[in-house]
Amino acid sequence: ADLPRGTLEGVAVSAAGRLFLAPALARLSDPKTAGSAAQVWSVASDAAGNVFLGTGPDGRIVRRTAAGREAVLFETGEPMVTALAVLADGALLAGTSPEGKIYRVSADGHGGVWCETGERYVWALLPRPDGTVLAATGERGVLLRIDAAGSATTLFDAPEPHLVSLAAGRDGGVLAGSAGRGLVFQVDAEGHGLVLYDGELPEVSSLAVLPDGAVLAALLASPQTAPRMPAVRLRLPESAEVGAAPDQVEDLEDRPQRTLEGVIEGLSASEAAAPSRARGEIVRIDPSGAVRELWRSSREAPFGLAVDSRGRALFGTGEPGRVWSLDAGGDVALLATLDEAQVTALSARGEQVIAATSNPAAAYRVEWSPREAGVYLSPPFDAGAPARWGSIRWRSAGSRSGVEIFTRTGNSASPDETWSAWSPALTDPSGSRIDNPDGRFLQWRLRLPATTGSDVAVSDVVVTYEPYNRPPAVVSAEVDGDRRAVRDQAVLVVEATDPDDDPLDIRMQYRAEGAADWTDAQTETIPDEAARSPGDAGSKREARQGRRLRWRTAEIAEGRYAIRAVASDRASNAPGEGVEAYSATPIDLAVDRTPPTLSVTGTATAGLTVAVEDAVSTVAALEVLRDGRVLFRARPVDGVYDQRLERFRIPAADLPAGGAWSLRARDAAGNVAEHPL
Repeated sequence: ADLPRGTLEGVAVSAAGRLFLAPALARLSDPKTAGSAAQVWSVASDAAGNVFLGTGPDGRIVRRTAAGREAVLFETGEPMVTALAVLADGALLAGTSPEGKIYRVSADGHGGVWCETGERYVWALLPRPDGTVLAATGERGVLLRIDAAGSATTLFDAPEPHLVSLAAGRDGGVLAGSAGRGLVFQVDAEGHGLVLYDGELPEVSSLAVLPDGAVLAALLASPQTAPRMPAVRLRLPESAEVGAAPDQVEDLEDRPQRTLEGVIEGLSASEAAAPSRARGEIVRIDPSGAVRELWRSSREAPFGLAVDSRGRALFGTGEPGRVWSLDAGGDVALLATLDEAQVTALSARGEQVIAATSNPAAAYRVEWSPREAGVYLSPPFDAGAPARWGSIRWRSAGSRSGVEIFTRTGNSASPDETWSAWSPALTDPSGSRIDNPDGRFLQWRLRLPATTGSDVAVSDVVVTYEPYNRPPAVVSAEVDGDRRAVRDQAVLVVEATDPDDDPLDIRMQYRAEGAADWTDAQTETIPDEAARSPGDAGSKREARQGRRLRWRTAEIAEGRYAIRAVASDRASNAPGEGVEAYSATPIDLAVDRTPPTLSVTGTATAGLTVAVEDAVSTVAALEVLRDGRVLFRARPVDGVYDQRLERFRIPAADLPAGGAWSLRARDAAGNVAEHPL
């Protein structure tokens, strides 16, 4: 997935991860020099090597001869030349929009209207062996058959507003792609049509047929609009006045409105946005009718497809303007990224493929012959920390002669002068040692010389490394139930992470109040579904490693202690390289097995003064009972239970006469003491 982010210089990268020499794209034309063209809507070539470009918004036809001379051949007078086709006699047909005319132009540049289609748009033209020409049109979605005299009749009336692409099918039929619902029609010589494919995207921008009879279809959708902010509209009563008074406005739009509209602040646009959809896709329709998606993008749209006489398939996209190839197995490869925004049309004649672009307008010829050496530069790889680098190996298909890889390392995300120099050429695909200095980032460069031939491909480039160990971290540590005083056991809940995904030894330590040294607590791990450890089911360790540690406090003396969590990765590292991490703030914990004491003065009839004191933990409650039943919980004089000595005053009015009365005190550890009255 990272390979397309690299820099390609004469090297293609495929979806399957293959790197191979790409055909060269020779720039042929810059139609801006021959007019005011910004777009190339259509492209065609003839047997003499002339290349014709239909442009917009000037509605011209630009010709570039085999000798490289370029000039405007013909001006249609319409904004767009949306379709071009070369006839058997060498004449050129040009379909235009939005008047729906077809012009016939001779080699000397003379021409005129050949057919008035009666439609607004002529999107595609296809000469037939019988001398007729088919025209895909809109806005009524009609496929026209035009005879040699330019007289048009309807061959097929599609249930779509536009037919935008054509390709010659088998058995004399024709394939037509629509815009509206994204349908591919198969139309026979009699004009009977059936739906061959119902696409997910609304427009079939281009069609091509492979030597085995399979059909390639390029589909696209309009780009998604920017997400709208959540909005509100309030309708006001007729009596409400908003804005200026009617006699104070000069423009109708400034008059008072009965609604208020605005954006809801505090909500992001993404929360209100529709789910993202595909911008473009390429599908293969087998002769059996089976359909397979070969390529899909949420950002790029395919505008043109072409298959040359050797069955090599190409398609062009925007934005950005890119040229892609499709091999026989369906692997898609990026051949080149152009400076122009869109590759809007492709045309194949024999082994020659011409790619035309828009914004700005230009044309390129695909040159299949072996080119000069190609270079691929990988994006910098981040090891996550300074690392020791091991070796680099790769897989080569075809001849291995001349394949070279170079490496360099550094500690900044973008290579700069602080990085190491490039290594000498590495040529052993089974494993070449990386001699660059240790560092966090590594970049490799592949060189494919032309002498290796076009069948050579490099794939599965593997770099071995080991980062220097990074310390773990204790994310959280807390006593279960937030209890800060216990009698016989405490449960510490710990979460820790390790940036290297090392399995962690998580334990607890304690020290007595006033002591300096920590002691490992003898704990046991309590199984917990929510606190998974590296040994649990699943092939990948959890990013966070949790433990619930039970500490049997009955084994130590009563008193006040500090406890902390420890996470260690020493077991996963070489001696001296493991690291321990501790919870940031120790937790105060009282171990208390002795009940509090009660000191009581007064009587039930005169009122009581009570002092409750605990030697270790805070006083948690003083309850007043009658006949063994709790009547109420007394409030301390200072209003809060938070001290080891709490004082209480209980008025006689709160102690009605009769019954057996008693007081029950409880400390934070749960120890209880009772005092009869």
